[in-house]
Amino acid sequence: MVRLAVLAGAVATASALVVSGVGVGAESAAGSESAQGRGVVGTVAQMKDARDVARLATGERVELVDGKYLDIAQRDGQDAGHYAITSTDGSIGVRPMGRQRPTAGTRMRVDATPAVAPMAAVQTTTTYSVKFSITNADVTTKSIALWNRSNWAAVPVDDDGYGPDATAKLAPGSYFAVALHSDYGQPSYLLTRAFTVTTSGLTVKLDQKLAKETAIRTDDTTAARAAAAVWISVPGGNLAGFAGRGMDKVYTTPFSVAGASLRVHEVLTEKGSSASAPSPYRYDLTHSFNNTVPSSPIASVTQASLAKATTPIRAQGVAMRAYLQTVPQTGEWTGAFIGDWVKTGATTTEYVTPGISYSRLVDYGTGDHSLLLPDRTLAAGTTTAGPTVGAAPFGPGPAGNRSTRSSTKMSLTESATLSDAAGNPGTDGHSMSSYLLTSGGQTLASADGLSPYSGLSATVPSTTATYQLTHTVTRRTGYSRLSTLVRNEWTFTSTGSSTSRALPLIDTSFAVSALNARNAAGTAPVTVDVTAATRDSEAVETVTALEYSTDDGTTWTQLPLTTTTDTAATLTVPITAAYVSLRATAVNDEGGSVRRTVIRAFGGPGIQGDEQVGTTKISNLVVNGGKPVVLTTDELQEFKATFTATDPSGIAEGDLFLYHGSYGAPDGVLLGSWPATCTAQSATTSICETQLAYIWPRSTLGLNSLAGTWKVAAWAWSKDGTSHTDLHAAQSVLVQRQSQLTVNASPEPIAKGKTLTVTGTLTQANWQSDTKAYVGYGSQSVKLQFRKKGTTTYKTVKTVMSFAGALKTTVTASTDGYWRFSFAGTTTTPAVSAAGDYVDVR
Repeated sequence: MVRLAVLAGAVATASALVVSGVGVGAESAAGSESAQGRGVVGTVAQMKDARDVARLATGERVELVDGKYLDIAQRDGQDAGHYAITSTDGSIGVRPMGRQRPTAGTRMRVDATPAVAPMAAVQTTTTYSVKFSITNADVTTKSIALWNRSNWAAVPVDDDGYGPDATAKLAPGSYFAVALHSDYGQPSYLLTRAFTVTTSGLTVKLDQKLAKETAIRTDDTTAARAAAAVWISVPGGNLAGFAGRGMDKVYTTPFSVAGASLRVHEVLTEKGSSASAPSPYRYDLTHSFNNTVPSSPIASVTQASLAKATTPIRAQGVAMRAYLQTVPQTGEWTGAFIGDWVKTGATTTEYVTPGISYSRLVDYGTGDHSLLLPDRTLAAGTTTAGPTVGAAPFGPGPAGNRSTRSSTKMSLTESATLSDAAGNPGTDGHSMSSYLLTSGGQTLASADGLSPYSGLSATVPSTTATYQLTHTVTRRTGYSRLSTLVRNEWTFTSTGSSTSRALPLIDTSFAVSALNARNAAGTAPVTVDVTAATRDSEAVETVTALEYSTDDGTTWTQLPLTTTTDTAATLTVPITAAYVSLRATAVNDEGGSVRRTVIRAFGGPGIQGDEQVGTTKISNLVVNGGKPVVLTTDELQEFKATFTATDPSGIAEGDLFLYHGSYGAPDGVLLGSWPATCTAQSATTSICETQLAYIWPRSTLGLNSLAGTWKVAAWAWSKDGTSHTDLHAAQSVLVQRQSQLTVNASPEPIAKGKTLTVTGTLTQANWQSDTKAYVGYGSQSVKLQFRKKGTTTYKTVKTVMSFAGALKTTVTASTDGYWRFSFAGTTTTPAVSAAGDYVDVR
């Protein structure tokens, strides 16, 4: 899955948000513009209210999330990967470019576009036809941005996004054009041209041959580019550029244009790192070429000139990968968050361009659980120990929950439900939420199975009344075993108002000391802190109770509070407890109350073994049709896995993932690209299917040593919520490196009785190579086989041992027929036989 998200927090609700694509499916709820080339069009406010969903012709699913993020999720078809980005006069355009490999996600942040003073209109009635053409390039997709250099106003271009050409009708004047070009498996290009229109039309050629590689390099020879975003900025906060991803090179045409700048943002990590073997360090570098882009636009920095920070990132019960992303704030709308994999349960060292403010976020697992971190600016030469990211318990944070009331309309929106203990706002797109609003015993609104970003509206009396609101979030994922359920049970008083106001809901927050890097307590006591605050209110709150549970909330034990204002309690976690749940209640002096429950708030010292609660059963687990998973060096590989789940009340959900090594700290993981689909076969039985897609072994695995036996973790939950099963090693499956085998028998033809030399090569996919190469597989027994002309069966003649993959032996020629090598396979490499080589014996 590729996810593109636009954080629009600083954009006025009247600002247009444009997603450029090639068509909108029937799911679109907004966007009146033609589907030809524009995709989804609407204001931020419109999209927020309509909760729009659209599907581009690329197969990407577009959805506005919580009024802040625009998710472009690849659910079927092929991945687009690279995106052309333009920002002109407050409108943001995003166009998929080519078809590229997926990554953990691409995010974009929109900041307030600087105001541009109104310019006097150019008084002319004459325009001329100008053709734009990308030359010396094989162009499938592109996007062209054009500005009038007299006032830097954006100028429309007739561009369908395909092929090398586009046109515009232009008045006399001076212009600056930027063509964004990227196709599958190819570098990205930002091609520029300044030109003047006088009294006739012309053709503006954007020559790809003139483009030069742009990059930022350090004196650390172990580092290599992991991700990059490159864009051209012009006055007024407008820009054009790439949400460049991965290790692909980016080329730019050198130019000298007053006011225009080339900006480069790169993340460098240790060579050879991957999702399974993340780099222990990262360079987060930004450089601007202002007014002039030189003939070699490559900036060089030394490690000593940078700022240094250490960032601990905790794991959520199981130490799986996370994705750390950043975007620099350069004074205009900047573009894309970029980043790379980082270890969880470990500390990452960051080397950062000093004096630049970076916005940051961390995604866990497949990118579903995101934590938005505070912006950070570091000074040169400093070493900073950053705060811990991802500290449990995960629950509703102080920001991002915006349930409001205006007159008789109550809007319930509780989305930041999985923030960390430091208050970094977080939401898990994999979770599901439910709402229940009542008053006086009457249900006013209710909904189950909602996306965490979805809300609910209710019409309520204009008079003052007391309400009860219950909001529950459930989450069961491979990348986390914590905060599987978060429930808020509120009582509050509300009255109608002509303006929109936050509901006076009490929030309680937990913090737990002395947890380890996997968010688990040891044998030493921990301190549990709980605080309470009422939204948009001067009310005084009192925490009245704090409880814990070691059996997922079946039974609760009271913890004595040390104070009533800054409440804390000491807890010695039982040695057998695998998880600890927390529950707190609080009241305020306005008559409000809350009981907040977090099931599996943090881990305990006990072993996290298989779980069987109630009657839920898993059977018939089949991975890849019962065959080994064989991965080549190619991108975009995929396979499916299914299992049968049963329970007397029916199955609510289920899922699985594959891992290599230990369950708690695997060294290789293959997660489902999106939540499994459980299809009911009867009232008690469902078949759950998971699709594991977009696998590129070089990026996903990165280590040849991961070939071999993997385990499957699978789980299912009943519809009534009282029963579940969670199997950590439900089955074993082979994940193998694809094999290739060649043969050549010579000379041909050959006289009977003469010596025939048979050579060949046994190779296997190299998951550690950027070149998609295969490498020799040595010290393996390979059979030399012969099939006589006119027969159908091969017979083994002898066994040959491979040397660094090479095979060579001799035999005596006796009759016409076919010679081949045949390899029986190993746990890491599948069996393979070469195509027979025919030899004519005379």
